[in-house]
Amino acid sequence: MFSRFRSLVVVSVFGLALAATAPGAAANEADVTYYQDVLPIIQNNCQNCHRPEGLNLGGVIAPMSFMSYEETRPWARSIKLKVEAHEMPPWYASAPKGVFSNERGLTEDEIGTIARWVDAGAPAGDRSQAPAPKTFAETTSGGWSLGTPDYVFQLDEPYFVEDDVYDLNISFYKTLTAAELPEDLWVRGWEFKTGAGTVAHHMCGYVRAPAPDVEPGAAAEKGVAGAGQLLTCIAEGTEAVMLPDGYGLHLEAGSTLTYNMHFHKEPGEGSGVWTQPEVAFFVEERPVTHKVTNNSIGNTGFELPPRIDDYRIGASRTLEEDIYVLTYWPHGHLRAKAARYTATYPDGRTELLLDVPEYDNGWQETYKLKQPKLLPEGTRIDVSHWYDNSAERGALYDFDPTLTPGHGPRTDDEMSLGFIGYAVELDAADEN
Repeated sequence: MFSRFRSLVVVSVFGLALAATAPGAAANEADVTYYQDVLPIIQNNCQNCHRPEGLNLGGVIAPMSFMSYEETRPWARSIKLKVEAHEMPPWYASAPKGVFSNERGLTEDEIGTIARWVDAGAPAGDRSQAPAPKTFAETTSGGWSLGTPDYVFQLDEPYFVEDDVYDLNISFYKTLTAAELPEDLWVRGWEFKTGAGTVAHHMCGYVRAPAPDVEPGAAAEKGVAGAGQLLTCIAEGTEAVMLPDGYGLHLEAGSTLTYNMHFHKEPGEGSGVWTQPEVAFFVEERPVTHKVTNNSIGNTGFELPPRIDDYRIGASRTLEEDIYVLTYWPHGHLRAKAARYTATYPDGRTELLLDVPEYDNGWQETYKLKQPKLLPEGTRIDVSHWYDNSAERGALYDFDPTLTPGHGPRTDDEMSLGFIGYAVELDAADEN
């Protein structure tokens, strides 16, 4: 994500604050009311983000609260416009439908209810007909969306992102002491906090098993998986993931955590911020049958032509063992406009795994499958991204369309990465 574009995201969340239709616009205002009809829809689809301490999805927090009638009514007409256009709640995948646990969207009946409410003048109705207030896990867990963690590891010392920083990629390391992590664990979930608010473009977390003879920062140069096993990366819109029953990631005592940070902001006096990123873990107490890993299928050897509005970059990988897919997370930067994952099975059949025809760098969704999906050995996974390097998009997203960006860590560079979270069945060594 990217701070110059963030202002566009905020404005587009529900448009400008338009006044609701004046009372009396419909003959029967009591036909649909806020407390009885609209509030249940807002609780189920909007309040996770639209509240004063809203869910922080990798840096995105909704700019207005919908926790009360008084807060919601001024936005009534904008809400109607956005839900009728299927722009809210945000969901950018067109297919497949019904397979993702976090799929958002309103039914036609729900959209119609909101439209009738607005057309009737957005009446409040009888407060006694309101459902019970919605509760949120992070309000009692220190801000963690998955609930109260078993372990939280914060970077030992805060770091100051200087005033003159525009783009900064930097990694910090923390080796866990015996007091911090006394024994090996299986963990079923993990969650990040960047500690930098909107200045954090993204954060990637890794865990590297103990390697006493190798300094963390030098590990990559020595060919020892410097960062380690990828946990996940977060950017605006990214959600934390809790694994299914029987799935876990192995966290060894003495491991080193890597906090890989990308900071991006407009430089200037007073723009610097302190940051102290955190990684939280949730322990799996039940027997683990599948070992989880995260990886990416990507292309790092491309250059985008200048002034072109539809350019595809692809990457693929053929599986060397059976895997059970849990999540997809396509990732690109400012010029990325669409993404797609497909599978070609050993018998030649093809299947669409994920299609995101309107990829939004300002809302990078984690697509979480309801059930682990088996992809057998020999399956080829293809990941494609499409890019728009035109003058029109450059004006909207504030980049130079005459450049030929390639893969790189800066916001003005590009990426073509298809992250995938998956698991394999434990072998005898893992079980021991």
